[in-house]
Amino acid sequence: MNIVFGTKRLSNTSTRNASVEKYSNLAVITVEGIKGAKKSRRILLNKMASELLNLEVGDVQELIFAPVEDTNQVLIANRATIDGDSGDMVSYKTSKNKVSYSESTEKGKAITSSHMCKEIFSFLGKDESQDIEFTLNEFASDSVEAYSLDTISTDEVEGVVSDNIIETNNGPLEVEDVIAGVQAQVAQDEEAAPMLQRAQPVDMIQEWVDEE
Repeated sequence: MNIVFGTKRLSNTSTRNASVEKYSNLAVITVEGIKGAKKSRRILLNKMASELLNLEVGDVQELIFAPVEDTNQVLIANRATIDGDSGDMVSYKTSKNKVSYSESTEKGKAITSSHMCKEIFSFLGKDESQDIEFTLNEFASDSVEAYSLDTISTDEVEGVVSDNIIETNNGPLEVEDVIAGVQAQVAQDEEAAPMLQRAQPVDMIQEWVDEE
């Protein structure tokens, strides 16, 4: 039984905060492009990227970056995995919890640093007018546990989650299945308590889906 006190709506409480994960089988970092004057930029890490870097929700971690000029690569690592004294090493703190992406319902851990976003774009010679996505691939090294930021290939894009999939409390579900499930639950609730006036959940879900 799922009881939510203090909610604004009496229906659709389990799906209104559902998030869509764009890449379910790839560790992906999104580096935000220019957002306008005085607007901070972020480096967003999806679920798999956070797992690779041992980023736990509820705690703040520190990430570090490094250039590899010979191969024109940018590396990222969890500072906690670096042995010995880190000295004057510059690190960037993650958000404690997951934050929302700018143009989707996806959520992930993040670093807020316009400076590092600009550095990544500049070093790799990328256009800053739009966000860019990188996959994380293990960097071959015996001395450090690090991952390279690599441009997503065409083959990898085939793993993108369909727009009709919603990540719910019960796992990924088709939009149609979510709507059907809410319909069945509301019908059951109305039969048990017909005098309770409820909002129309299907219309609200469909409106939320259309907005996406």
